[in-house]
Amino acid sequence: MGMENIPKNKPIVFLSNHQNALMDVLLIATHLKNRPWFITRSDVFKGRFLKPLFNFLQMLPVYRIRDGKSNLYKNNAIFSQCGELLEAHEAILLFPEANHSLKRRVRPLSKGFTRIINSALEKNPNLDLQVVPIGQNYAYPTQVGDSAVLYFGKPIAAQEYKDATDFVNEIKQKVFESLTELTTHIPEIRYNEIISKIGVEGEHYLYPKGNNLRIAKDAIPQKTSPKKSFVSGILKSLFYLSNLPLVFLWKILVKPRVLEPEFEATFRFAFALLLYPIFYGSFGLILWNAYSPKTVFLAVMGHALMNVFLIKLGITSSNQKKYW
Repeated sequence: MGMENIPKNKPIVFLSNHQNALMDVLLIATHLKNRPWFITRSDVFKGRFLKPLFNFLQMLPVYRIRDGKSNLYKNNAIFSQCGELLEAHEAILLFPEANHSLKRRVRPLSKGFTRIINSALEKNPNLDLQVVPIGQNYAYPTQVGDSAVLYFGKPIAAQEYKDATDFVNEIKQKVFESLTELTTHIPEIRYNEIISKIGVEGEHYLYPKGNNLRIAKDAIPQKTSPKKSFVSGILKSLFYLSNLPLVFLWKILVKPRVLEPEFEATFRFAFALLLYPIFYGSFGLILWNAYSPKTVFLAVMGHALMNVFLIKLGITSSNQKKYW
């Protein structure tokens, strides 16, 4: 939502909150007409499994202290490249929190994005650089069939802060305030108290404006515990039985290797993207010798559509759809 806030024919730095690892990147990439360049923490480039996807998505590495102090100098070349991209009216996406977390709050921002803005303005002091905040909001971020909403905030003109007394902190504060309006922001001091009332997950998290208003007014009703759904159990069993080989591979081999919950949705996506074509290809070949091509096609498509039905219906019947 708020796509009308994206300036046209201008260099843009998109700044988003960061909850759900690579899924945050994919969600933004599928909503923008022109693919931005993504600034991503360097350690994810070490894995060969997803590296081709990172390259396709125009992702550039940024180095942090935890990646080794000796590597920090490499950021100079990255920031310089970003300045050149912005001067060419490209778009760049950063996650200024510099880390990810499933917590429903905006964490303190790093100053890395201000260095990129400075680099661009040094190359071209008159550059009409626009900063667009993005709020990403997930209902059930680790589950299959999750619902999510993007909110694009009003652009912030970098030129207005260029001559500020404290450029770094002033523009950081402006971006922070914008992000806290575009996503549910639960203050750290009251986080556990509020989460115990409204729950860790739910469709209500897709509406940050209402959430933040109620939190500010301390008008938070007590969450009622959802009842276990018999229908949900049946749907889950059907999905497991009809996808048994892949469920086995996921449960036994892949999921135990996911060390951070923020990466669970990313691994699910990559697993499905790579394994389901093989699964349906093998399924089709088994049927090919016994049935007509039309029957094979209908069987494969029917199974795929059944999976979509089971996932979507299963998540809506097993979770509380509306809270506020």
